[in-house]
Amino acid sequence: MQTPIYDVASLLPHSGRMVLLDEIVNYDEHSLTAYAYVNPNQILVTGECLHSWAAMEIMAQGVAAWAGALAHDAGEPVRLGFLLGTRKLQLYFSALPVPVILQIKIHASLQDTNGFGVFDSQLWLCDEARNPNQLLAEAALNVYSPTENDLIHDE
Repeated sequence: MQTPIYDVASLLPHSGRMVLLDEIVNYDEHSLTAYAYVNPNQILVTGECLHSWAAMEIMAQGVAAWAGALAHDAGEPVRLGFLLGTRKLQLYFSALPVPVILQIKIHASLQDTNGFGVFDSQLWLCDEARNPNQLLAEAALNVYSPTENDLIHDE
């Protein structure tokens, strides 16, 4: 797909208000950079603030968007993915007043043929020109994306 990608929802197994990313500016076989424009109406905003507990979901959607973009490029459907856990989670904020611009960066550090992966991820606060200027969170996200056959077999 050519970037920037604004129809991020088509790459995610999410819908409606759970789509948290707004734009993918680049991706390749190992990484993705995206933006989220967080406003007071978004589902994870409470009391006109984005709290640190939302960081992991936003970064996980970066992984899902990366997988969705690669699936689209290969002519395959978008698959479900599951966030299994995290290691090395560091949160450098407690809450941010909204609106705010966030940059999401993910990099695949391990991906196997069974659908398991580990992704180094970062969430950055950006200025109005979308320049990242403060690291808000970083983690190694452990994910699993079963094949369609795995899902059918389990039923």
